[in-house]
Amino acid sequence: MSDLGERVAVLRDEILDVVEGGREDAPAEAIFEAIVRTLSAGMETALGLDLTLHDAVARRLAWGDTEEAILADADLVFTRLARAAQRALRDPDEEMLVLEAAADVVCSTARILGLAAVSRAGRDRAATLREEMAQRRLKEALSEQDRNLKRLETDVAQSDFQ
Repeated sequence: MSDLGERVAVLRDEILDVVEGGREDAPAEAIFEAIVRTLSAGMETALGLDLTLHDAVARRLAWGDTEEAILADADLVFTRLARAAQRALRDPDEEMLVLEAAADVVCSTARILGLAAVSRAGRDRAATLREEMAQRRLKEALSEQDRNLKRLETDVAQSDFQ
């Protein structure tokens, strides 16, 4: 881990808030850890696809967290990290590196959420189309049954008179 990554990791409890108890499953944990990984890898290394962050966001969505809640957590982590970095880091260049890494991770989180929302919208639209088609087939089947019943009633009525 790079020196800067280690110094930011020390701020973990402050940034994740003691109210959360520093739990391993704290909502903002994955976002903060992604920032530390980015700083540890070095800013010259492209953030790219952080599979750990992607999995954590997908897991939170699967457990019912909303996109807004996850983005609010990312915003909170960024805000707290900015304050903590300003206080803890003496070198403005290091502070800017931390803020850049945090901004990259927050943007990646938003991108993951956007892709998840688009995917969910596609699935929802497909489900709606399937439901509409099933309703249409049901109406057609009921209409066919109604025609058959009327035809049978007519046949029975005609055979009773003969």
